This record gives sequence, C-alpha cells and structure tokens, in this order.
Amino acid sequence: MTGPSTSRALLRPRPLDSALRWTGLAVLVVVVAGPVYLTVATALLTPADIAAGRLLPDPRHLTLANVREALASIPLGRQYLTSVAVTAIQATCQVVLGAMAAYALVFPAWKGRRLVFALLIGTLAIPGETTVLPNYELVSGLGLRDTVIAVALPFLAAAYPVFLLRQAFSDLPREVWEAASLDGAGHLRTLVSVILPMARPQLVTAALWSALAAWNGYFWPLLITDSPQNRTVQVGLAQLVASESSTPGVVYAGTLLVLAPTLLLVLLGQRFLVNGLAARSS
Repeated sequence: MTGPSTSRALLRPRPLDSALRWTGLAVLVVVVAGPVYLTVATALLTPADIAAGRLLPDPRHLTLANVREALASIPLGRQYLTSVAVTAIQATCQVVLGAMAAYALVFPAWKGRRLVFALLIGTLAIPGETTVLPNYELVSGLGLRDTVIAVALPFLAAAYPVFLLRQAFSDLPREVWEAASLDGAGHLRTLVSVILPMARPQLVTAALWSALAAWNGYFWPLLITDSPQNRTVQVGLAQLVASESSTPGVVYAGTLLVLAPTLLLVLLGQRFLVNGLAARSS
C-alpha cells in the first residue's frame, strides 16, 4: 500500500522536469516572439541604427518615418483600406450564411441533410487552385474585374464556418429549439435569439477564422486586380519587398502594418478561440 508521504513525493514536481519545461517554454517564446520583436524594432529604427545592427534600440531614437513612408508607397495606405473592406465583407457573409446553413442542417428535420453535409465537407478537400479559372470567368463575365467586390465575391460563403457551427449546434439540447418553436418563434428569431447566444465561442471562432483567411489572401487579389488601389496589403507588401528603392526599415514597417491586425485579432479573440476549441473537443 502506498502511504500519504509516498503519494506526496510522487506528486511533487521534480527539479529536472521543471527545468526542462521552462527551457522548452523559453525556446518557444524566442522562436515565436523573436521575429515579431525584430519586425517591430527594425520598423521603428533609423537607417543608421539598422546599419549598425542594434537589436536593443535606444527609445529616444525611435521614429515613425519608416511607417509613414510604407503607407505612402505603392500605395500601401489605400490597399490597407481595401483589405479592411474585403475582410469585413467576407467575414460577415461567411458567418451569417454559415450560421443559417448550420441551423438548417441541425434543427429542421428533412431528408437528405446528412448527404448535403457530407457533400459540403467534401468540398474542403478540393484545392482552391481548381476553382480559380471558374471564379475568374464568372467575375469577368459580370464585368467586376479589377474591383474590390471582385476580390470578395467568390468567398462570400465557405464550408469551414458551416462545419464548425454545425458541430456546435449539434451539441445544443434539441429541447431548446422545440421550446422556441412552441413559443411561436420563427426559424430566424430562434437562430438569432436562442441558438447563436448559446454558441458564442464557436461563432467568434468562425468569425476570426474567416477574417484571418480574408486578410491573408494573396493569389486571388493579385490575379483579379490590376489597379494598385484595388489590391490588398498582401499584394502591396510583396511589391514593397520587391522594390529596389525600399530600404530595410520601410520593408519591416510594411510587414508590421500587415501583421498588426492579425496579432490584434488573435489577442482579442484568444479567450473565445480557446473556449470554442475546448467546447468542441469535449
């Protein structure tokens, strides 16, 4: 029989285990945060400090000149607004349409919904490159080429938000939907007032996924647009990096401007991301 003292000894953390955990955590922090710090520091340094290779800059010598020059280039500032508009349109439409489709796949009983869901999941295995030509012909046929709408149009709906929200709705008690129906609530009111508040973590997770995917889009905006002002920041950043006149400070400032929204979204939505994934795994 194991005594209390033996149990406490087994539960007591070992110094070697703690040292290994902290070492691994420190390495992970350096690998993840190191490039971010290098980007921020270089973006705010003067050309002289960059040439000197200073990794710990003097706060008195920090400048926003690189950021201002990056915004005025290519024109990255106008492309920033284009990316914000495209991200807002895509994320909103994907979440709204995804929630409605997920609701239809879970609560109303109708024949063939499992088949429809299986076909929907099957589209996740289709490479995005295979849809480029049909999307290009569709957008060009509508006369929308080289417009902001053309960048967002093929991605107003996506399978992954439907899958995520459908799984979340499936975990909810069906009695909640039945009670709302007995109270005379229609499908739209039930979805908005009853179902979505109960699946808020997964809803935010779907919105974050859609927003990040829209913000990081590169190939389609490059293909469907010609005017610099209608292109997104990802395309503008690639042009900024390829430009021979761009200094390292300006390139890092442009990278910081493109990276900042994604970091902000992840930091603000971290709690919902963790809760959404934890709720789904349980």
